[in-house]
Amino acid sequence: MPNIKTILIALDLEDDDSQYVANRAIQLASQHKAQLIGVHVIENLPLQDASLPPSIDTVALSGIIQEQKRHQLQSRLAGAEERAVLHLTTGKPHDAIEALALSHRVDLIIIGPGVRKSLKEKVFGSTADRVVRSAACPVLVVRRDANAPYRHIAVGVDFSEYAQAAAQWASRLSPTASRDLIHAFEIPLVFEQAMLKANTSRAEIDSYRRAKARAAHQQMIKLFGEDGMLPKATRARVVHGNPSTALINASRRKTVDLIALGTRGTSTLARHLLGSVSRQTLAGAKCDVLAVPAIL
Repeated sequence: MPNIKTILIALDLEDDDSQYVANRAIQLASQHKAQLIGVHVIENLPLQDASLPPSIDTVALSGIIQEQKRHQLQSRLAGAEERAVLHLTTGKPHDAIEALALSHRVDLIIIGPGVRKSLKEKVFGSTADRVVRSAACPVLVVRRDANAPYRHIAVGVDFSEYAQAAAQWASRLSPTASRDLIHAFEIPLVFEQAMLKANTSRAEIDSYRRAKARAAHQQMIKLFGEDGMLPKATRARVVHGNPSTALINASRRKTVDLIALGTRGTSTLARHLLGSVSRQTLAGAKCDVLAVPAIL
């Protein structure tokens, strides 16, 4: 796969954890010798508020606020080996981030998880949710502070092109990291109840579940391995249960520092509805999450 050349980091300077996000972006830019582009979006300045004292120069006030934010942004990214390109803009954050990502042809967007403050955000998602839905490149959502490359990545696998894109990007982001390929499957409750009503014993149902697990394991080796063997430092794990729960549980392990999963790309539907597994994992993961669209 081609090198990571350009990284866009979107910082919410009001978030106490924004330095965590900046530190990861600085680390990855250094690791990949990539150009770092920093952006902060200013929204909803009350410059037209009728309650403001009439003596206030709103143009000067806006300039002062922008200068303060520019200084904060520069300070967050001061540790970058190569000076970051800084953008300060106004508007809706997800729209501004997407426009900058397209204009700079970035390879990766880095952002914090954000907090859903308003009812609108609780319904439609945080800025991070919206960026993941609309971005044409992978989006790294940072939750932990770190200055070293990722060491152990858990990849969600469902045998689709989405999972293959996620696995490839996980290796691209941190080539030396070990990987757990995690496939989760469920036997629908209705089907299991029908099997019981058809006089299928519990032992037979358990045997059926084990057979499905073995088949999934073999399929993982076939899809991600070569000559019947997985790459070095790669392990295939098959679990019975909900896929998002399996990935969230993996994120709680101390050894796992990144979850990678595929999303549904940038179709019209995907821009409005993030897949349930992706959305639940983004909301519940305890470590960083790499969301990769299948178009890559």
